[in-house]
Amino acid sequence: MMKPVNFYEVQDRKGEVEWGGASVSEAITWFRRGLDRSIFVSVWDEQSEDDFKLITDKIDITAIVLAAITGEREWV
Repeated sequence: MMKPVNFYEVQDRKGEVEWGGASVSEAITWFRRGLDRSIFVSVWDEQSEDDFKLITDKIDITAIVLAAITGEREWV
């Protein structure tokens, strides 16, 4: 049975991964630490703790996250 898991990566402007994991809140926290970061998401199938299979390659969601943060500030 397929168990999809989102995996987030936060990279600096050089493309070096500064943080990676499944926590959305941690990803946003790391992303907000600087203006020159990018955030990506990929989806993995976690059939068991030892068996992970990539479902989708990483997708750059930086623009989406920035739009959400901007929208959040407009409500405050």
